[in-house]
Amino acid sequence: MDNSHVETFKAEAQGKGWPTKVVITNTDWTLKVDEPVEDGGSNTGPNPMQYFIASLVSCQNEQSQVVAEELSLNITQVNIQAEIDLDLSGFMGMSDNSNGSFKNVRLKAVVSGELSDEQVNTLGQKVDDRCPILALLRASGCKIISTWTKK
Repeated sequence: MDNSHVETFKAEAQGKGWPTKVVITNTDWTLKVDEPVEDGGSNTGPNPMQYFIASLVSCQNEQSQVVAEELSLNITQVNIQAEIDLDLSGFMGMSDNSNGSFKNVRLKAVVSGELSDEQVNTLGQKVDDRCPILALLRASGCKIISTWTKK
């Protein structure tokens, strides 16, 4: 394996009840991770799955900017919505593990700019193929429905 493009990301979490403090190592970023009050938290920050879905849409957005530049596409804006269906049986201790817990992902991207429907389809396919967060979901066996349209 060629490691010339491998970058290592690091984080540390410190939990003393709610919320959990997460430090992204070697940056100025500190995140607060919590759960809603009804789930035993204090609702002072997003929960881990909310961060995960935010990671997915932000990765898709960043990748769309990179791919658009590579293809010399004139895009002015990309709006991406996502939904993830998650089986919480493993998390809640009702099964032995959380393998296969990601069930469905629905992505909907609307692209603005001077480009054809074909260019939007090409952009979407390349972004979906290259997004490492979406690749994790794909590898988990999750069903992915992704639609890319022009505004």
